[in-house]
Amino acid sequence: MRWFFAVFLMILSGCASAPLAIGVRDFDADFTGVQTGQAVFVKAQFDKPPVPVAQLTLEGSLIFQQTSASFTFFASDSEPCNNRVSGFYICNPNAPHIEQSGTVNFSSGTTQPLRLSGNRLKSGINSGNLWLGVRLDSGGVASGTLQFRNLVARVAFVP
Repeated sequence: MRWFFAVFLMILSGCASAPLAIGVRDFDADFTGVQTGQAVFVKAQFDKPPVPVAQLTLEGSLIFQQTSASFTFFASDSEPCNNRVSGFYICNPNAPHIEQSGTVNFSSGTTQPLRLSGNRLKSGINSGNLWLGVRLDSGGVASGTLQFRNLVARVAFVP
């Protein structure tokens, strides 16, 4: 009986670090072009997890109706800058507390895979303070809507 209980505990502790997929609702984000090199940040609204996240990856699809644009995504676990306009922050993303979390290039179609990850994304989730940013890298787009679809947060908790 002790042997069974020991094996059960080992299996249970192994499962605690296994990835868990959590669905995230689809949403749209209007993109308004800003100066070259700047990124637009918004504070993410979510409930802080009750247990610290050890790993985090956000995956899904990103839709943009123009096929010549490319974007870089950023994450910060503290206020990204002081330049706040209508609830958004317009910042230089090269600050030390801002980390690049992914890129998307629309040169091959209007729907592209999205995968965001990084230490600032994880620490922002764990602290309950996360700002996400996007920068237009190419395409000369003045405005448009980024459509986030079929998002799944893949997380592993600290055992």
